[in-house]
Amino acid sequence: MQAKDDRARKPHSNSPTKRATGSKTHIRALKPGDRYDANIDHILRAAATVFAEKSFGLASIRDIAAHAHISFPRIYYYLRNKEELLYQISKRAFEQLRSHADQVVAKVDDPEEKLRLFITAHLDYHMNNIAEMKVLVREADSLSRRYATNIARLKRDYSRLCRKIIEQVAAKHGKNIDRDESRILTSLLFGAMNWFYTWYEPSRDSELRGKIVDEVNRMVSSAIATRPN
Repeated sequence: MQAKDDRARKPHSNSPTKRATGSKTHIRALKPGDRYDANIDHILRAAATVFAEKSFGLASIRDIAAHAHISFPRIYYYLRNKEELLYQISKRAFEQLRSHADQVVAKVDDPEEKLRLFITAHLDYHMNNIAEMKVLVREADSLSRRYATNIARLKRDYSRLCRKIIEQVAAKHGKNIDRDESRILTSLLFGAMNWFYTWYEPSRDSELRGKIVDEVNRMVSSAIATRPN
């Protein structure tokens, strides 16, 4: 029983920019260990969709089971309760965001290109995981302290990476910004990116991905380059 719980809480390694199909036929064709992880992924994605539509407070485990097309008791084989579902959704999202950001910024040395790649990676994840991003933004205060502390740490680590890049861009332009100024710029950037779901319409805006990234990048880059010393 303990082994089962440990596996349910282990980190997931799914690509941050490509959603799983959730196909039950595909899941059944996997090896037992991979099938276990795929089932958790399927449940978490169903939970994210339900939380995004109904909110964490109004959604029920039965709603999630119905959306995932599995029996109600089966969810408890993988995860303890509704709060753990929210925690695992949030944890996985931040881990994927950070992992992908680390990968893309490590490829370049130029700070401005790093910033652009960071913004691109964040918005790509957002566009491909709208439900998860809604949950991250809207349900940040729904976790109890035990879970909230770990999510806050992951959020700080991810924000710190962005702030470091912004400081490097400022240094490239010979601009002196202190810790408070870099924190404000970082917060404003995330504010612009994280409320993206309120207006983004895939059927209308998916072909504008490049322009969206350009505008967000231009907004923060120009704010840094034109600021007085």
